Amino acid sequence: MSALTQYLPSALPPPPVVLARGDAFFVRRVALAEGEPVEAQVTLALEGMAPFPPEQLYHGYLPAADGRSALVFAAFRRRFDALETELWEIAALVTPDFVPLLLVKPAGAGVTLRVAEGRVTALAWREGEDLPEVVIVRTGGPEQVAALLEEVRARAGLTAEAELIESVGDFTLRAGGEGEFTVFEGERLVAPLPVAWTAGADVRDPEFLAARRRAGVRDHWLWRGLLGAAAVLALAALLQVGSGGFGLLTRRREAQVGAQKPVVAQIDAAQMLANRIAELSEKRLMPFEMMAMINPARPESVVFQRLVTRGLLGLEVEAQAVNPEDVGAYANALKALPALASVQTREVRARDGVTSFILALEFKADGLKKGGAL
Repeated sequence: MSALTQYLPSALPPPPVVLARGDAFFVRRVALAEGEPVEAQVTLALEGMAPFPPEQLYHGYLPAADGRSALVFAAFRRRFDALETELWEIAALVTPDFVPLLLVKPAGAGVTLRVAEGRVTALAWREGEDLPEVVIVRTGGPEQVAALLEEVRARAGLTAEAELIESVGDFTLRAGGEGEFTVFEGERLVAPLPVAWTAGADVRDPEFLAARRRAGVRDHWLWRGLLGAAAVLALAALLQVGSGGFGLLTRRREAQVGAQKPVVAQIDAAQMLANRIAELSEKRLMPFEMMAMINPARPESVVFQRLVTRGLLGLEVEAQAVNPEDVGAYANALKALPALASVQTREVRARDGVTSFILALEFKADGLKKGGAL
């Protein structure tokens, strides 16, 4: 563990989940119309069942998986004193204490029984239902069990042979992320609370819950904005440190380059001298070799008057011929030489029986290799 960890703030504890005493609630299974809002139907059902308007009740509901019914529970607000509701404002969920027991059900028709905390809770199930038909919570202890079982079986239409599941452990609900809650019996994991139940299971005022949700969304985005700002500041600090390190590295490189400049200048001068020597030794002019190559094909009537090189591979010849036909014949003979890339005849003039002309010759790059290195 890093030594800096001790200075970091510890994580905030998760908000509590409050299980309100179930004997304060009356519970009914109500039918729902398909396609209609569930909350509006629950409110309408409460208006018909309860002697108090919904505004004076703590109420909630759990919808069935098929959407055709819901388990509705409600309690008069004055049945809970200030001590019991002390943690309700900060709680993640406030729901009756019989709600976790709904996850402990028989395989078929039967009864789930729990005796704990001075209360006896009985849930009666019909075959294939995911919600109990009857929920009864009474204050007392084991002396209440026989009478309560008889009542709950009678109200649900069950026989005495129906399966009975007894639970004596303490149930708790633990909040997770994204509105998830998990049910534990002691330290034993029972099951996660169905997500479809989470919204309706809370018995607190709907306006209070809506305000909490809005505040939660606001706090969520504020926290993300704070994290984003912190990330930007961290990135800026990292870039600043990187810029300083890069500048230091650049200055060090520049110092190295400055120290090596004299050595580099000496190397460049030596390279230039070597290139010049190679150019003088390998790319020299060879006018005599050029003349030696074109002279064998020269007719006897053609006389060279002047030769001028044009670059390393070009040769310009000023000549005269007594026989005018020898001018064309000599040009054709030169074109047949493999060492020549091109042959041009220009400025052909005849005067006093003598024809003067100029031959512009271009040798191939490897045409003179036998006479000198190019």
